[in-house]
Amino acid sequence: MPDIVITVLAVIAGCLMCFNGYKLFRLSLGIAGAVAGFTIGRFLINMTGDMGIAWSDIARIIFLAVFTIGLGLLAFKLYMKALIAVTTIVCAFWFYDDFNFIFERVTNSALRIVLTVGSGIVAGVLIGIIVYYAQKWTISLFTAFVGARVIAEVLAPILWSGIFSGEYAGIIEKRVLGPDLGLTYSLVRLLVLVAFCAAGFVIQLKTSKK
Repeated sequence: MPDIVITVLAVIAGCLMCFNGYKLFRLSLGIAGAVAGFTIGRFLINMTGDMGIAWSDIARIIFLAVFTIGLGLLAFKLYMKALIAVTTIVCAFWFYDDFNFIFERVTNSALRIVLTVGSGIVAGVLIGIIVYYAQKWTISLFTAFVGARVIAEVLAPILWSGIFSGEYAGIIEKRVLGPDLGLTYSLVRLLVLVAFCAAGFVIQLKTSKK
């Protein structure tokens, strides 16, 4: 039941950002802050778990809730003052999740994490600065992408195991992405991301007057 609730809330939040991000930019920034908090909390739990620290289910939920709600409310309250920081955090950890394979040849694991997260931080700062001083289309694109990213994270596993056959989708992914990236529903997630991001961006431009 908790997984279903989280899934529904994530899809609703993602749709709000994806299709109404420009008009509801303060709320969208709060949602992005919550995403950043959840991402940081998950990262810290995984990192401490690798160090041998055991987390109970209740402790994990409380820890994630504190980071998610805390950063979400903070970003909503600070609004534009928090934009660059929130964007940087989101981009840094998403870059770490999605593009860590770029530095897979680096044998030192600590250095690999630093390079991956550092690249994400640089990208996040640049994107945050652009959005901060941006006009309508840039804010719309940014919120459409973040919303689509949230939706893709939730829907990709469902599509993988439900509508598509996991084995069949895995074969397609291996053909398109190669054996190292196959069987991770990366292709499904990418297709969902692109589709929702494009749709959200177009709809926002058409529905926002200013």
